[in-house]
Amino acid sequence: MQSVIFSEIVRIRERPFFLRRAATWRQLFPWALTLALGLPLLMLALHAIAPETPLHFIVLPALAGGLMPVAMMSPGRFEMRTRVNAEHMLGALDDALVSLGYHRTASDPERISYFRPQPWLSGREGAIEVAVKPHTLQVVGPVGSLRLLQQRIGC
Repeated sequence: MQSVIFSEIVRIRERPFFLRRAATWRQLFPWALTLALGLPLLMLALHAIAPETPLHFIVLPALAGGLMPVAMMSPGRFEMRTRVNAEHMLGALDDALVSLGYHRTASDPERISYFRPQPWLSGREGAIEVAVKPHTLQVVGPVGSLRLLQQRIGC
C-alpha cells in the first residue's frame, strides 16, 4: 500500500440518520437510556468522589461525552488514490472492513456496499458505501468507522 494516498475525512453536509426521520424506539432507546440514567449516575458518582468540585465542572464534560456518539455517527467521506487501477486496493479494503465487523451486502463494478449488523441499527444506518473509479476509491460512511478504517488500512 505504499502507492496509496488517503485524503482527509470530510463531513458530508447531510443530516445523520437519526435526524433525517423520526427514530424508532429500537434505535432511540439505548441512547435515551444512557442519557436519562447513565449520565446522571455518572455525575452523582463523580460528585461523591470529589464533593468540593463545582458541579458545572462535572456536568458539562459528562454531557459532552454523552453526545460524542452522535458526532461519530455523522456521515463522512474520504478517498483512496493510487497510480495503479483502484480495483487492486479492494482486497485490502475488504479485509479491513471485515476485521471491523462489516459484511459485503451489494456489489457491482462501480459501487460496493458494506453493512455491520447491530441490534440498534436498521436499514442503511451505519453502512459504508464504496464508489470504484479508475484510480480512486471513494468511501462514504459514519465518521467513527471511517477513522478506524483508515487506521486499519494504513498499517
